Amino acid sequence: MLFTGIDIGGTNTDIAIVDGDVLTRKVPNDAGLRGALDSIDVRGRLAVSTSQPLNRLIAAPPASVYAITIPGPGLPSPGSVAGMVNHRGDILEEIDPAAIRTALAEHAAEYLAICGKFSVRNPTLEEQVRAIALSFYPPERIATSHGLARLGFPARRVTTEVNARILEIVAAMARTISGYAQDFLFFKGDAGLASAGAVLRDPSVLFNSSPAAVALGARYLTGCSGCLVVDIGGTTTDLVPLREGAPCMQDVRIDGNTAFIRSVQAESIPFGGDSVIEAHLCPRREGNPMAFGGMCPTLTDALNRCGASIGDAARSAHLDPDRAAQAIRAYVSRIAAGVRASGAKTVVGAGFLADHLIPEIGREAGVRCIIPDHAACMNAIGVAVSRVSLSLDVHVDTGRRRVIVNGEPAPLRQEMDDDELIAWCKEEVRQRALGMGAPEEDVAEVSLAYFSAYDVVRSGRRNERIADLQVEIEPGITVDAK
Repeated sequence: MLFTGIDIGGTNTDIAIVDGDVLTRKVPNDAGLRGALDSIDVRGRLAVSTSQPLNRLIAAPPASVYAITIPGPGLPSPGSVAGMVNHRGDILEEIDPAAIRTALAEHAAEYLAICGKFSVRNPTLEEQVRAIALSFYPPERIATSHGLARLGFPARRVTTEVNARILEIVAAMARTISGYAQDFLFFKGDAGLASAGAVLRDPSVLFNSSPAAVALGARYLTGCSGCLVVDIGGTTTDLVPLREGAPCMQDVRIDGNTAFIRSVQAESIPFGGDSVIEAHLCPRREGNPMAFGGMCPTLTDALNRCGASIGDAARSAHLDPDRAAQAIRAYVSRIAAGVRASGAKTVVGAGFLADHLIPEIGREAGVRCIIPDHAACMNAIGVAVSRVSLSLDVHVDTGRRRVIVNGEPAPLRQEMDDDELIAWCKEEVRQRALGMGAPEEDVAEVSLAYFSAYDVVRSGRRNERIADLQVEIEPGITVDAK
């Protein structure tokens, strides 16, 4: 099977085609996403990773987000409105449509987040608020929280505000890509794939997808199960640990607040090949290196002044050679310090400048270095060879004859004991993954990540049973690429 992976970075878009052999190319982001897609014959499975939503959160001017919350009594919350769903999903108080229209009119913002305390038990009130809000906001600037499928009201609100800010850009990308491959997949920050529809319900899953991609690419190209991947990009250098053949995971905090986002652990250092050199190396990008038509000297130009031949090396001649050497030393020392702090014994180099900088970083850090073929597009290779990963959060309340799957109501077809319920959930997540194009071998193992159940007893008799569980297909490299 042919696999195409695309990684949209801050400077370039990397493309990898894997079909036994590996073919790679880089396309400057100036060409746009359509330019990258037009440069290849899109066949087989297409998967796309992007750092653009993350860039919007970090680099763009702060966006105004108005959050309407439905907390119920006893939990003060900014933006709260009338309405209440209890812990079992019963609606105890309806919303006030007139009050919501007034609140929306009085709090003009760019984006809207809607979050109810127990909306993951019953999303009705959130959906009613959303229907009203569509008169004030376009649909791609509204995010609801029930699809996050987890209790924990404060963290769910933070994550919903993140989704409100990035949904529009993810939706625009999805429309563009679907013009080339209708059933394409997004690569997520957990190093797995998901359908566009699943990602649009929770775009925060794209967080840190580029570091996740380079970790998977390093594993595929080198077979190394324990190392530190040093990915030298145009704007940043990412340090991504790989342990027991898989990237390490972390819980993400947004502006100091806990969020329901898990992604690959990575340290992002704000220096890369396009970092500007003034009196010293600066942690910012102002366009391309002079060797590629830019106006300001960069780390790439410094390498040319010290003997490399990258791009049009003659254009780098305006940079003083002593300042160039100083900039390279500063960069190598900063990255080597990060390598030493990680405790890694082996470094796998990635990125366009890996051949030029990784050996010196390794020498200063005192570690073994590996620079595999296709290191320049390692991110895109990781995207290409990854597999579908998927989790299912299920809540069952037999007394209310209610089943909630990933925040959405589902029918309770029959009474099931615990083993039958777990088996049903595992088969459901397996079928959803197959529907995204996963091969049978990739979904053979479904793990039970969480299970809790208790009986509701009245008058000494068991009347009802309530269960919560999570099943998941873990990320990794698809068997079809091994």
